[in-house]
Amino acid sequence: MRALTCSLLLSLSTSMLSAQEAIVSQGLDADWYPADGETAVLLLHGTLAHNRMEIIQTIAEVVSDEHDLPVLAPNLSYNLPGRTGMLDCAITHRHKHSDAAREIAQWVTYLADQGYQRILVSAHSRGGAQLSEYLAKTPHSAVIGAVLIAPATFDLARQQAGYERRYGTPLDRIIADASKQSPDAIMTVPGFVYCENATVTAASFLDYYADTMYRDTPTNLASIELPVTVVAGSADDVVSDLPDRLAAASLSERVTLEVLEGADHFFRDLYADDVAALIAERAAP
Repeated sequence: MRALTCSLLLSLSTSMLSAQEAIVSQGLDADWYPADGETAVLLLHGTLAHNRMEIIQTIAEVVSDEHDLPVLAPNLSYNLPGRTGMLDCAITHRHKHSDAAREIAQWVTYLADQGYQRILVSAHSRGGAQLSEYLAKTPHSAVIGAVLIAPATFDLARQQAGYERRYGTPLDRIIADASKQSPDAIMTVPGFVYCENATVTAASFLDYYADTMYRDTPTNLASIELPVTVVAGSADDVVSDLPDRLAAASLSERVTLEVLEGADHFFRDLYADDVAALIAERAAP
């Protein structure tokens, strides 16, 4: 019986892996999880992460295998096409927070070109904020709505306090220095996103840290005309302010909040299945 069980598990594992196809389009990389459903789902990862991290791969597999919806999981390039795994902090960072909106637009167009007339977009953490920026500007007409999974919020004062607490240097001092440099000037800074003693271009540092409305999901939601479901975890200590920020924003009825009791920022265990079920529900005609 144990041998049979192992054999079945191996078979299932092989089947799931074979269903995941790596694709490249215009120099960008993604994983494709095929299914027969007519609505395609775009699923994006979070900060300096990748499309095969646990939360993304789990949700993609469940949406594809159990809900019969095809899923495209892009890997943000960070100006390093073909990269794998978490982004290496040791590189010279030339990527920008705002690059994601352009890459999202490229992948949505790719799905539309494959014949999908209905596309639901979804993203986790910072990816959710980046996706909300795309949606607040000029989303493709095939996009029917979005599911934002613990999307990032932004507050300048909180960011400044957090940076100085973590890296021991006032953030506004570095922003002022970067503003005086040419965009391609290379700076060594105490910290950049999650990376300590990082090397980064002035333009990249400013794009991630200067005050702009497009890094804040609740602000972007006020400009989005499509239906959006925001998923929050009650045990999330990364974007713990999300429910309160949404309540204070007085958003339209197009925006709904789903709080999963007990879920943390990464929706581990069966919470990922709950997120997948919400995505499938929102994708239904």
